[in-house]
Amino acid sequence: MAPGTALRSASPAVPAAVAAAGAGYLAAAAAPGLLAPAAAAVVLGGILAVLGGVRPRPSAGPDDSGAAAEPTILWRLRVSVRDAPGRLAQLAGGLAELGGNIRAVHVHPTDDGAVDEILLHTPRRVTAGALRRAVRATGGWGASAVRADVDELDDVPTRAFTLATRLVDGAELSRALRGVLGEIEVQFRDGDEPEDVTADGMLLRAPGGGTLQLRRRQAEFTPAEFARARAMAQLAATCQQRARVSERISAAGEELDLRRGDRSDVDAVERFHAACSRAARSERYAGSPADVRRLLTPALGRALLVLRDGEVVAMGTLACDADLEAGDLGLLVRDDWQRRGIGALLARRLVDEADAAGVGQVRAQTRVHNAAMARTLRAAGLRLGGVAEPGEWSWTRRTGRATGQETQPLCEC
Repeated sequence: MAPGTALRSASPAVPAAVAAAGAGYLAAAAAPGLLAPAAAAVVLGGILAVLGGVRPRPSAGPDDSGAAAEPTILWRLRVSVRDAPGRLAQLAGGLAELGGNIRAVHVHPTDDGAVDEILLHTPRRVTAGALRRAVRATGGWGASAVRADVDELDDVPTRAFTLATRLVDGAELSRALRGVLGEIEVQFRDGDEPEDVTADGMLLRAPGGGTLQLRRRQAEFTPAEFARARAMAQLAATCQQRARVSERISAAGEELDLRRGDRSDVDAVERFHAACSRAARSERYAGSPADVRRLLTPALGRALLVLRDGEVVAMGTLACDADLEAGDLGLLVRDDWQRRGIGALLARRLVDEADAAGVGQVRAQTRVHNAAMARTLRAAGLRLGGVAEPGEWSWTRRTGRATGQETQPLCEC
């Protein structure tokens, strides 16, 4: 992904409650030892509960007793309002005239009032335009209305608990961010930039290095959402640091270490590349030089390293696109460690993680004469998909997401 244009740097003030909650999270994250899933989730759930400011559900909607229930759809309505007594009642009244039934309201304080995020059911005949007109008629502005998923009816602490637990289990940060911010675009920018939120979007430090740029077409980010997203990113970074513990594996009678790689391993991986023959590197990178820094960037995919006495002897990568539609599998084993089953082990691990993450398909490319790599990919479940370029084979494997199976996100892509 090419670096984007820098955002403006006029951050809105974050409310005192937001700052206090964030400080509580940082204190917990800094504690020694691995955060237990429940503990981490409770911490993040507390933050989001403070930030969410959930108002009691207003009584809105027509009296449908004795009448046949009309088919409804669920909307997420965001509207800017003056934070004054009676405003929510006026808004609820305007929505009730459309047959709207408010299910939940989350309040986001801003410098000039508040943004109310409302989940409501309406009859199917009600359109997004009708909802926006109802908002304007009751004094609101900047309204956006999009269809919502029934899972969004979970209260903020419950959703936070679920997302935090998944992060502790290894879920990818981009999916967790979408869980609290809705439909957003997430792009990676190489370089460490100050965290910020503006009318154009949001910048967050990416776990393992770099910066994540978040954008949303429907509505601007609020200070409360910025604090939520930053807490998510900090929790993901803490979990990633704890996940660097090595696992002992055996290959041809040798005891080796297997662990995740990140940007702190750049020097070790560059030494590993230098120790591999030119022929091995050309099979892996098709003649192009390896961009080691990108391969070891967690926000761009997953890297697994196999080490012996601290020296890298093999590396497997899964480079995922932003929407997790596909992941490109790559393997490189040092010449003196080839044909010992290490490549096959890495391929299976990465394919399993792609399955669990819901990546649509895993892809790979090999030279037509590379029979050993063809066997490795077949053993990992990939199948020959055709000729990508003259002299090259294309391999693919559809995952649980592509076949409609239930998946649990595990890949930091």
